[in-house]
Amino acid sequence: MKDKKYSFRIRENDEDIEEILSSLSASERSDFIRNAIRFYAGYKDRLDDIDKKLDCILKKIERKLENLSVSPSVMEPKDEEKQRTGETEKLLIESVMDILSL
Repeated sequence: MKDKKYSFRIRENDEDIEEILSSLSASERSDFIRNAIRFYAGYKDRLDDIDKKLDCILKKIERKLENLSVSPSVMEPKDEEKQRTGETEKLLIESVMDILSL
């Protein structure tokens, strides 16, 4: 299997890939590509999960900001808002823990 070789072409919008790979020697390039593929294969699902959680957090924050009519320091939160804030904080903590466990 050592003799098997794979290659790919750089496309028009792959300037970032070109910049990364061109700065490496041939052996470094091979190691980099192998490690990148292993990383992606091993962490894709976790990264997708973190991405979904971050999207959810951002949407909740945007909704919260849209609903603010006065400064948060002036407004007295209602019980529903306290509960939603607690859920948002819980989601945020879970997301940070997921990121830290990478």
